[in-house]
Amino acid sequence: MNGSILVAAIALAVTVFARMFMGVLALLAGKASLWAVVVPLAIALLILLGILAGHRLAWQWGRLLGLAAGIILTLVTIQVLRRANGRPEVLVFGSLLALQGVPLFPMFFALGTQGAREHFRLICPQCGRSKPRGGNFLYTKVVCKECKTVWS
Repeated sequence: MNGSILVAAIALAVTVFARMFMGVLALLAGKASLWAVVVPLAIALLILLGILAGHRLAWQWGRLLGLAAGIILTLVTIQVLRRANGRPEVLVFGSLLALQGVPLFPMFFALGTQGAREHFRLICPQCGRSKPRGGNFLYTKVVCKECKTVWS
């Protein structure tokens, strides 16, 4: 496993553990349903496992959802912490939000490196270009934008 995949996996693992801890606290406090905790956690775990296994769909979702969620969670964190007024429960909530959002930025950038593209087999075997497009819905096949080569 190369360094960029390790960075992405650790960053997403931090997010998953913060989400799990926050979910347990919300369940204990009666502020969330089990589904509201389990579904986002399951999606994040599937992406983490897919990144480790080299599945292209996990790469795509990790990049797209990672950036979007990182931006949203960081903006929400800023607003929560601005309104905390020294209340410990709000500070803990804001800190857990930050632990979920901030690690997604290094994950996004790590998944964009050449090493990550090699791990996910996103480099054209014919011409060497490293920015293909998806060849099917699940991204199990890719098509080179340059030479139109298709590979799995």
